[in-house]
Amino acid sequence: YGAPGVEFMGLHEENNTVMQIHFIPDQCQLVTLLDDNSLHLWSLKQHSGASELREEHRFTLKGPPGSPPSATQITAVLPHSSREVLYLGTESGNIFVVELPSFRVVEDRTITSEAVLQRVPEDYCNRRSCELVEALREHPKSPDQILIGYSRGLIVLWDLQNNKATHHFLSSQQLENLYWQRDGSKFISCHYDGSYTQWPVCSDNRQPEPLENTVPYVNLASAEFDDPSAMVVLAEEELVVIDLKTAGWPAVHPPYLASLHCSAITCSHHVSNIPLKLWERIISAGSKQNIHYSNMPNVSSSFQVLVMELNDEDAEHVVDHAEADLLQDQEGYRWKGHEKLKTRDGSVRFEAGFQPFVLVQCQPPAVVTSLALHSEWKLVAFGTSHGFGLFDHQQKRLVFVKCTLHPSDQLALEGPLSRVKSLKKSLRQSFRRIRRSRVSSRKRRGGSGNASEVQEANAKFDQDTLQEMELAPVQRKIEARSAEDSFTGFVRTLYFADTFLRDSSRHCPSLWAGTNGGTVYAFSLRVPPAERRMDEPVKAEQAKEIQLMHRAPVVGILVLDGRSTPLPEPLEVAHDLSKSPDMQGSHQLLVVSEEQFKVFTLPKVSSKLKLKLTALEGCRVRKVTVANFGSCKTDDYSENDLAVLTNLGDIQIISLPFLKLQIRYPCIRKEDVSGIASCVFTKYGQGFYLISPSEFERFSLSTKWLVEPRCIVD
Repeated sequence: YGAPGVEFMGLHEENNTVMQIHFIPDQCQLVTLLDDNSLHLWSLKQHSGASELREEHRFTLKGPPGSPPSATQITAVLPHSSREVLYLGTESGNIFVVELPSFRVVEDRTITSEAVLQRVPEDYCNRRSCELVEALREHPKSPDQILIGYSRGLIVLWDLQNNKATHHFLSSQQLENLYWQRDGSKFISCHYDGSYTQWPVCSDNRQPEPLENTVPYVNLASAEFDDPSAMVVLAEEELVVIDLKTAGWPAVHPPYLASLHCSAITCSHHVSNIPLKLWERIISAGSKQNIHYSNMPNVSSSFQVLVMELNDEDAEHVVDHAEADLLQDQEGYRWKGHEKLKTRDGSVRFEAGFQPFVLVQCQPPAVVTSLALHSEWKLVAFGTSHGFGLFDHQQKRLVFVKCTLHPSDQLALEGPLSRVKSLKKSLRQSFRRIRRSRVSSRKRRGGSGNASEVQEANAKFDQDTLQEMELAPVQRKIEARSAEDSFTGFVRTLYFADTFLRDSSRHCPSLWAGTNGGTVYAFSLRVPPAERRMDEPVKAEQAKEIQLMHRAPVVGILVLDGRSTPLPEPLEVAHDLSKSPDMQGSHQLLVVSEEQFKVFTLPKVSSKLKLKLTALEGCRVRKVTVANFGSCKTDDYSENDLAVLTNLGDIQIISLPFLKLQIRYPCIRKEDVSGIASCVFTKYGQGFYLISPSEFERFSLSTKWLVEPRCIVD
């Protein structure tokens, strides 16, 4: 147990909280207690070359007819070293004995609270009852003795063979827990007021008196070790290790800057194929940082873009500043939100690690909604609800900005998007679609013509439809969104590609942007060669503009090379992490909206094929990425497909470039909106999503890269 990489997982059928976990000594078994008062016995069994944690039995302690629930409500569990029985302390103060693995109650061995109180001084009994059993501990040297602790402070050493109490320890404070010293000569009691008390265990019948009473205490089993060097404290939101060998008991510096529970995760991004030397530099820089992120000055807020570079040492320098006016002084637009933050003058000192060297502030100061970095071209693109821009971080110069606002898009100028505004927008859009649908239906009904001709045409239409029903799936009617809907200029995605944009003979760098209104903009770029990179400016010119018919939000853009393979990431080819793209054959453009997937030929941008997701499935795309799926049987075969997460929480695998649905997996509950919104895919068919504000669940869609633990315990 406890070796690196040894991991097992068991899932209860009941959707209840696990309250306690206890190992059965030397049995590869454990017992769990749920909040519904049920006990579950788990065993490690070997299956298909790996050990699995399987539930063997379940049990609920039942009392006599008419007894209150507290009579059998389990509060403490002690697996005995004999591996034959469990001792179960309850709210009533009684202790029940159940056999393992059958969970049969041994009624004649029950330890009642009445039997425990027989030798307790009368004045103590009159002042307080036993109440619930708070702790059960087996004597480390004598398995026939157990220590029983009650919540009101009474502690009893019980002789199992003779079924009687041998010692009573009387405390005036509410008990929290008990711990034996390893030799069994004394134990420690921990109390609700923050104190702990050491008690001797004598062989005679004298009333034990406490050796020491100290405040404060930490509720841990450090007393079980003769010469402890460190103490591990499991706090509510982090794990703390205290150095007991150093004066003052300082905390051991954790391997992370701050507990993840200190702040909710709001954004995450997965990076594949990090070179080992770069990763070692990041680790080394992190080890030199000695402040928490929560203590850092606020250097960024929503409308700002920081470009950083890795520095192995501390540095002090001036952060260059640039401003991008996305409205471009257009008339009729007036920002009603907050003002931009003021930049700090002079140099700023930064610790080793990623240090900002340039700051781009968007005007109006709205939330940055999309970001793309091309490390080879030294360019960064950014988008907001007003438009998008391109910044050359090598020359520290703004290349261009593009305003995407529609004249009716006034909500985008009122400040940060709120739930109230989103609700108003949704209601307004819904009523508009209902009105458009009614108008169009009235127009269809109001057509003139001979009645018999209409009947004949309808009959022919019905016959043709019946013939095609088995060939084409039923499609839902999707109402087109109006260009006047709010936030149509919201930039959802940005994408760099070296492809054929102007003609089929020459390829060039390009930037693509997709908006909430179903518009795709394409800009051709001219990036000077390396020897003239600092002397000549990067130039950009709009080359294409595509408007999707239903104006559904664009959530993904992708260019496929001549082999129908997605273009590699920047610098991947230079570092032998990817093959060079095929620049001989014709390229294709894939545009993914919330409602459908559509492939266009390049450079003509003519529609080639499409897959309607919302019309066929009734769901919408929330996340999409290209994943490489390798064979689990041979290293010679792999294929690229689209991994798509929908608003229903299921994941669909769609082939490239033919857009055929391969398989569908249920993954996230459709009610878990935050989990769906936080999902991140990897390049090799795995993914992560938040199951709490600071905890990730990991999953795999690939048979080659499994996240299921496969460990063996002999």
